[in-house]
Amino acid sequence: MRRMDVDNRGNDRFPSDASLTRIGLGPQEQANLAWSLTVIEDYDSAVVSLLQRIFHAASPFNKTNGVEGEDDEGHVIQIEHAHQLWQSYFLLSKDCPAAVEFVPDEFHNYLEEKWNTEKSRGKQSSSRHRAISETLSLMKVAHRNEYDEDVDVAIVLEEDSAWTHTALYDFDVNREGERRKKVAVEFDGPHHFTVMASTGEDLTSIESGAKITPRVLGHTMLKYRLLKKKGWTVVRIPYYEFDKIPFWASMERQRYLQRALKTHEKIEFSEVDVSEYKTMPSTRHSRFD
Repeated sequence: MRRMDVDNRGNDRFPSDASLTRIGLGPQEQANLAWSLTVIEDYDSAVVSLLQRIFHAASPFNKTNGVEGEDDEGHVIQIEHAHQLWQSYFLLSKDCPAAVEFVPDEFHNYLEEKWNTEKSRGKQSSSRHRAISETLSLMKVAHRNEYDEDVDVAIVLEEDSAWTHTALYDFDVNREGERRKKVAVEFDGPHHFTVMASTGEDLTSIESGAKITPRVLGHTMLKYRLLKKKGWTVVRIPYYEFDKIPFWASMERQRYLQRALKTHEKIEFSEVDVSEYKTMPSTRHSRFD
């Protein structure tokens, strides 16, 4: 590993990082904590101070003669820690800049490089992703699967487009002189949510016949916040809605996506079977509920 010129900015503010390890916060716990505090979004002065300490402790570029990618003891930063720290850093730089104001540019660049490398890997679409893609193809909505920045299904529109069936086949979202809308269609499978009855109150409600919507987990919420900060409009397709539609009911899947994505004002399946666009009800109930 090559030696880096070290930016000592902020070192006087953080004379020692040993206190974190003394209370049992090793690199994994520090990355987890920074990530979790970013999910919660409650940035009081104590949280800001703690986040500053965590990033200072994690960065090898704060140390004299630091080595790229190594911590205080010369260990290479684990890739999963780098990913968590990058997600936290990116959102904090927008929402709470004070928490990351002492992070050296070298460390920021290092984390971003590791994140981009991970997200550039080829990915295999799930069967549900493919089902959504096939339905959009039937509806003649241009899209791409497993797009950049970890988007499940990407749709690009002219800025003034009112309907997504006008989506562009040209996915150059940064074309000079043109402003385009980016829509990320995200399928949320069961692993994106808590179990249905995640609290005693939920269980009591279910037993009394109430319908409980599972809560989205932190990693999913963080992904959507990242996408929104990068200019994407996120449309979520939760499994407990999409899976209710029988796999053989292609027209019903089209009706569902017509509502969720505002694809067409009208879809004519036959002379007598016409689907008029209606906004998704606040309850998100369908004919299958």
